[in-house]
Amino acid sequence: MSKLAEKRIALAKQVLETTDAGKLEALEEVLRGAVDFSAAQIAGFEAQLERIERGEEHTSSWAEVKKRVAKGRRG
Repeated sequence: MSKLAEKRIALAKQVLETTDAGKLEALEEVLRGAVDFSAAQIAGFEAQLERIERGEEHTSSWAEVKKRVAKGRRG
């Protein structure tokens, strides 16, 4: 399977798993072309994705983020 096919499948899974209406609306805007990113921003996004795919950058699930935020509020 090509890298592009793998990426499409991974993104589709993320979309299907989200229950956040705001995220879905934002995604819809992007897909309609309603959001314009500069070439520099796109290059930055692509570079970050490459670092994530190589395992050089840590990512967190929403559950992990929520736990850190809740802990920070109590701290």
